Amino acid sequence: MSASWNVPLYEQAISCIRDEHVSIGVRWVLSPELDVGKEPRYGRVGEMYGEDPYLSGIFGTSYVKTMQEKDENGYMKVATTIKHFVYGLPKGGINTASQNGGVNHIFNDLAAPFIATIRDAKPASLMVSYATIDREPMSANKFMIQTVLREKIGFEGVVMSDAVAILHLFTQSKVATSIEDAGLRALRAGLQLELSPSQPAVFPTLLSSVNITWVRECINESVLKLLLVKFESGTFDEALPQLEDARNTLRSDIHLDINRNISRESIVLLQNDGILPLRKKSGKWPRTAIIGPFANILNAGSYAPNNSTNRSFGKSFYQSAGATLGSDAVQFVQGVSIVGDNTSEIEAAVRAAKSSELVVLMLGSLSVNPVDPLFAQRTDGEFFAHADLGFPGQQQNLLDQVLATGVPTVLILSGGQSFILNDRTRQSNAILHSFLGGEYTGDALVEILTGQVNPSGKLTISMPQASGAEPVYYDFLPSDNQGGPGSFIPGVDFSSAWQFPNLTRTPPLPFGFGMSYTNFNFSSPKISSGDAIQVSVAVSNTGGMAGKEVVQLYFRPEYSMMEFPVKKLIRFTKVSLAPGDTQTVTFSVPTWDLGYYRNMEWQVDPGEYMFWVGSSSRDQDLMPLNITII
Repeated sequence: MSASWNVPLYEQAISCIRDEHVSIGVRWVLSPELDVGKEPRYGRVGEMYGEDPYLSGIFGTSYVKTMQEKDENGYMKVATTIKHFVYGLPKGGINTASQNGGVNHIFNDLAAPFIATIRDAKPASLMVSYATIDREPMSANKFMIQTVLREKIGFEGVVMSDAVAILHLFTQSKVATSIEDAGLRALRAGLQLELSPSQPAVFPTLLSSVNITWVRECINESVLKLLLVKFESGTFDEALPQLEDARNTLRSDIHLDINRNISRESIVLLQNDGILPLRKKSGKWPRTAIIGPFANILNAGSYAPNNSTNRSFGKSFYQSAGATLGSDAVQFVQGVSIVGDNTSEIEAAVRAAKSSELVVLMLGSLSVNPVDPLFAQRTDGEFFAHADLGFPGQQQNLLDQVLATGVPTVLILSGGQSFILNDRTRQSNAILHSFLGGEYTGDALVEILTGQVNPSGKLTISMPQASGAEPVYYDFLPSDNQGGPGSFIPGVDFSSAWQFPNLTRTPPLPFGFGMSYTNFNFSSPKISSGDAIQVSVAVSNTGGMAGKEVVQLYFRPEYSMMEFPVKKLIRFTKVSLAPGDTQTVTFSVPTWDLGYYRNMEWQVDPGEYMFWVGSSSRDQDLMPLNITII
């Protein structure tokens, strides 16, 4: 949903989720996930808001505020749990793996969304990660929980473990000598609630130590925190849910309309040579071959209850296309399975392509729940890391052979991850990324292909050029960059030295990028200072179709006391413009927001600051400004 970059629409979607929870008696949830998705090989990137700490903090804050909104009796409607403190850069993308990082890196990147959400929304609880930080597992990391989280950040809610994480102190990390010792270490570090859905819990072993003063005091404090959440959420006082209320709330027409809209705005158009939107000829849509292992399933995510093949809700892209284009205008051939080496159906896919005027090919990475019939082909989600960011199995082979037919081809990506878009893949006439778009993914894709909806999504994760082309995130440090003429030897161009011989330091499709069917023009921006920095820019729709554009503001100090990223997102907004319309966008940035953490303390450096405003994080999509702060 973050790919919509539409915070008001996102809040509407979360209010629907909240009200449906309340209608069935759910008053505490284990969301939102505030991990920063800077490691594309990590299988849980699809659960995150993206690679940028600021954007993640904005969406996380909106989630918590909306969920914890007070009801008519003054109770928070649904208590939230921000998680996983801290994570996002596990080694090799491996789930539960350790990660490196000093306090400056933690505060400015990994913990930044947590800091913002705690400050602005006061979530009821927080879950620590499985990670080992600086050799200390988070479930026993007293420095991170007590010093960083409690004292420095100021979190006052319940601190809980992730599932079976306390047991891992004994069985996996080997930092506890027994199950009992694991419980004592977690309690002393500051954990107050254990999540252990699949194995016997560790905290009950604390009963044998209740005569120890500090153990008894920690247990009492933990119980008090838990009771406060229950009181604040009305668990003891609110009426039990009523069946009629649930029937009137669950999947109401209003909720489903919002669901459709968030799916529409979260699809990102990555490439288009003009083939989209599709056009009728003599009143008919083009004869279309729909190919690929994702074209006739619903790829909803590993925590979604829906079945990918036998769906209770939603339609596949093939079903949606048949309903709109006409069943006589479309034919479906799977071509290959999601994983495996069977290529026997590729020939049939090629024949279908040759007999059609258009191919829509849907490839990707599968994220479904453990009871789904396609679970054996799952390649994405929790516990699934990506050593290769290309398409699993024989999907690239299928794409190559279909493209070789010369039939115009639209490629749709499905899955929560970023994918390699190599030169062969970029030969597609158009490319869209649908991520894990929910039950209305198929309908939304067809609406975009046929021009009923103008795509307006933007990437929140950068798309790499190769599996080894990392880090790929846009806000890298200046010293991470090997590109540019004269970097090492004056007069010698090392712009491709980062990945010799043909890859540049920055990916062609980075954070913030996304195309539209119309054209937007940005005026020369203006900047001024006073109580806050004011940046204004006029955005005009110069095309022939109504559309939405995301205006993005980035910044960095020219010089700083410690190394600062090449640019950082600091404001954004989404505007809707009819053809010929112009809207002036003004961003207000207090000087205080331009700072950074150094040794756990916030500081703002005086001096020259550079700002950029535009439609993505790419240099060619941005216009520069600068101002001096005294």
